[in-house]
Amino acid sequence: MTAVSPMPGYAQSPEAADIPGGPPLTLADEHVLLLWQVTARAREVLSAAARGRWPGAELASLAGYACAEVLRHASDEETLLFPASSSAVTTRLARDHARLRAGAELLTRAASGEQLLSPGQLAAATRDFVDQLEHHMSAEQKLLGSGRASHSVPAIAALGGHPHDWYPADRGTRDRP
Repeated sequence: MTAVSPMPGYAQSPEAADIPGGPPLTLADEHVLLLWQVTARAREVLSAAARGRWPGAELASLAGYACAEVLRHASDEETLLFPASSSAVTTRLARDHARLRAGAELLTRAASGEQLLSPGQLAAATRDFVDQLEHHMSAEQKLLGSGRASHSVPAIAALGGHPHDWYPADRGTRDRP
């Protein structure tokens, strides 16, 4: 039997000093906020499932945020940060983005009832998505920042990408009009 307990303490909420006063200025800042938002939603999914309840609203919030923000961010990264040439680095990062898309699609199908998952399978898919995102963001910052400080890689929004909806983690689909 797979455990559905809430996730351990990785991707903790950023401290007030970690949150930029305005829009994020670096890729690392954007990553902190995206991972924090995803992790907060994932914890809600796992917490509801651990209480023996299907986390319909929580899963819809996680899947919606993953598609609207994480996948858009990945698309903007490919357009704005990756060189036009096909190198081993860009191929690896693009492959990571494809895995994230597959994970977000699985969560979306589960949220819509299109993909039936047991509570254990849902917990595994949720943890896997967060783990993939965390690993990818770390690798991306390291690879794109090689030869310079990772905090010198500009934010996607600063390069002309779509600004992200940095709404509070506790405002999910339930509060939207």
